[in-house]
Amino acid sequence: MSFFAQHQRLLLIFGTVYAIGLIVTHATLPSAHVWWIAAAFSILMNAPYVIEARAQQSHIGLETTLAITLIAMSLAGPLVAPPFVIAAILCHALWDIAKLRGAGVPFVSWYMLGCAVIDVAYASALTLYWLRV
Repeated sequence: MSFFAQHQRLLLIFGTVYAIGLIVTHATLPSAHVWWIAAAFSILMNAPYVIEARAQQSHIGLETTLAITLIAMSLAGPLVAPPFVIAAILCHALWDIAKLRGAGVPFVSWYMLGCAVIDVAYASALTLYWLRV
């Protein structure tokens, strides 16, 4: 049974807190932390699909493997080079779009679309920041 289809209010709260958190943390914390902030948010964005895969007992391996890969890329951003975390966020947006077309564990469509939009906007903003610095 779908956990998040039954708990869409929880999903809306998570998504809203996530989007506001992006803005607040980047606006209030020193720019020296921008890549760690991006990595943390990139890591968090992987949780809903893994939780849903486990709840449905479907696509667990795929969703977990993808999440681990994107988390590793996210951590490589501040540790190795910022483009890794940017790529992880953009890859997550591509996964959102693939999920809208039926890939992976079935999920709430409004969330996947919103997540893709936020991910592309965030990756774009980080890319502009990285090119500017």
